[in-house]
Amino acid sequence: MSLTARQRSIHSKNGKKYASFNKGKKGKKPNEGEYLVTNAPTDLRNISYPGGAVALGLLLTARVAAALWGHIGDCDETYNYWEPLHYLIYGSGLQTWEYSPVYAIRSYVPLWLFAIPAKLLAIICEPILLFYLIKSLLGILSAVAEFMFYKAICFEFGVHVGRTWLALSLPAAGCFAAAPAMLPSAWSNALSTAALACWWRKRNAAAILLTAANAILSWPFAALLGIPIAIDMLLLKRHVTDFFKWSAVALMVFLGPMVLVDSWHYGRLVIAPWNIVAYNIFTEHGPDLYGVEPWTFYFINGFLNFNLVWVLALSCPLLLAACRVLTSRAAPRPAFCCPYWLSLMPLYLWLAVFMLQPHKEERFLYPVYSMIVLCGAISLDCLQKMWYALSCELRTQRRRHYLTHTASLFWLCVLAAGFTGLSRIVALYNNYHAPMSILNSLPQTNADEILYVCYGKDWYRAPSSFHLPDEGYRVRFIKSQFKGQLPAPFNDNWNATRLIQPHFNDHNEESSLTYLKPSQCLYLVDSDIGEANSLEPRYASDNTTWEIIDTKPILDAEKSHKIFRAFYLPFISNKHCVFANLYLLKNRVAA
Repeated sequence: MSLTARQRSIHSKNGKKYASFNKGKKGKKPNEGEYLVTNAPTDLRNISYPGGAVALGLLLTARVAAALWGHIGDCDETYNYWEPLHYLIYGSGLQTWEYSPVYAIRSYVPLWLFAIPAKLLAIICEPILLFYLIKSLLGILSAVAEFMFYKAICFEFGVHVGRTWLALSLPAAGCFAAAPAMLPSAWSNALSTAALACWWRKRNAAAILLTAANAILSWPFAALLGIPIAIDMLLLKRHVTDFFKWSAVALMVFLGPMVLVDSWHYGRLVIAPWNIVAYNIFTEHGPDLYGVEPWTFYFINGFLNFNLVWVLALSCPLLLAACRVLTSRAAPRPAFCCPYWLSLMPLYLWLAVFMLQPHKEERFLYPVYSMIVLCGAISLDCLQKMWYALSCELRTQRRRHYLTHTASLFWLCVLAAGFTGLSRIVALYNNYHAPMSILNSLPQTNADEILYVCYGKDWYRAPSSFHLPDEGYRVRFIKSQFKGQLPAPFNDNWNATRLIQPHFNDHNEESSLTYLKPSQCLYLVDSDIGEANSLEPRYASDNTTWEIIDTKPILDAEKSHKIFRAFYLPFISNKHCVFANLYLLKNRVAA
């Protein structure tokens, strides 16, 4: 990795750049990430930051760990992605209305990218092992995109901002949740991260292709993140021909095959990206049927996932302006770099659009998670520079570089953000990991008949059909107080994706056709959260009908302290949190 002009410019004194570097012994290259500034202040001779192998290794470790220990926090991930993927691999799974040929707002193409290698691995792997292999692959792809982002940050914003971003990103609870998620918004995070990295490295063709892949294959609304790239190429640099040429190539490469594959699956001409845009924008109800949240939702959610980094990210424009005023003698931003307002536009444009939408979900912020950490890193760098500038007003001489002078501030913020992020990760694991392991107690099937594993009021906790031991089991639902629409099984025919099921609708209206009776279920997953009633009795208390096979602790959020359920504090959280039981029950009568 060569040292860029931007990296050299961060080492300055009285506005003068130090460009003389000691490359070590003749014929020997310096260690990547470490350079000696021969004219720099004596206490800042060594400026080091993680090199390529170290940074990639750290990111891979963090994201694969997230794949292995994270849980599925969004039922949309289970039913709209893991279940159709299970169908493509094994021929069985649950279908949602979004995959009905009547609506066809989900594409099968992204799923096939995982299903093709997974069908080969399924020959030798059990479903649960295949599940974690796919999650690990998602984590690895996210880590590679973040590694590209890290190198681009060092190129565009300087090595100090780069290493700060890496230090803040590794323990971030938001990145832990998003990196291995089987969700378009999570794929958008990886694709937009890689696209922005290519843009900052002046690889415009790759940036356009990745942005197009993001909007077409992943999530059409992610096209918003490509607006700054379009502004740069069309208005600032006037690369009009290149922009439209590579945009046309992207349409042919991505949209053409997608239309062909989806049209075959649905049995009619389908352009899935347009269908999802039309449903969300041009229908009377849009996604608001699935709940609306107050304007404070993303502020609270952002703090839970990024804590101090979120506050710094929101403050970034103000801190950049203040830093420019207080550090007016600092070296100017190099000409080859994009202006800050353009480079950081993706985050604030995304927040401006999605904070105005009534329907809000945590995963809707996934595409800008890397940008949140970047803006937090830039804000911390600004605070260090301003602290140094104000300190120098009280001194007659400048003896130290601003990074050395403000090292305590840097470590205080990084450690505080890191410990808080890890506290959030541990809390999520302790509180909500039970559904990921409760089905491990299911035995292998020996009979030829299908055995049903049912969910009632805990329908949204089902991890996926991948967690069933073998193909002898099927996930189904029993009646509860929930009045919305639930998934139904894919038909067994070869053309199941083309069949129009009568119980699907786009108004989230309940259909009783999809329910089984409790007596039809050999196994039932239930909890003792909430009050018992006629639709949601305490099944575990009925010893004559149900046998308890396994029990896992799960947080009863309504009875637990808001702070201590959100963040884990040893010896304290357990005193303020209430845990219920998640049961795996076996029907004695059906057995």
